[in-house]
Amino acid sequence: MPVAASASSATEPGRLIGEVTINAANLRNNHFYLRPLIDQFPADVIGGSNKMAEAPSMVLIDWGGPEPVRTDIDGKDKKFFRARSWIGAFYKLNHAEPGDRVVIHETAPYRYRVSLKTSHGVR
Repeated sequence: MPVAASASSATEPGRLIGEVTINAANLRNNHFYLRPLIDQFPADVIGGSNKMAEAPSMVLIDWGGPEPVRTDIDGKDKKFFRARSWIGAFYKLNHAEPGDRVVIHETAPYRYRVSLKTSHGVR
């Protein structure tokens, strides 16, 4: 099954998927919405609204931590990565604040890199 990753700059190798702005609720709940970018991901990684409706394929996310994360996307209502515990660690590692932007690059099929863009630059 395929997997997703993390981006660090505009010169990051791979295709830019896009950016999403985070708010205080995203920070509290360890997620960020993929709604404006959902069509940029393969259809087979978009699952239903709960773990029982997991997508047939997964993405691998490189987020800057010790291990990449394997997940699908809850595409029914929430439209965010189903695995979320890494996102809290990602926010903490990068000192995320409301208004910062998560940048997503596709580095290979089913592999993505996420980084944080702040008013001070990309982290």
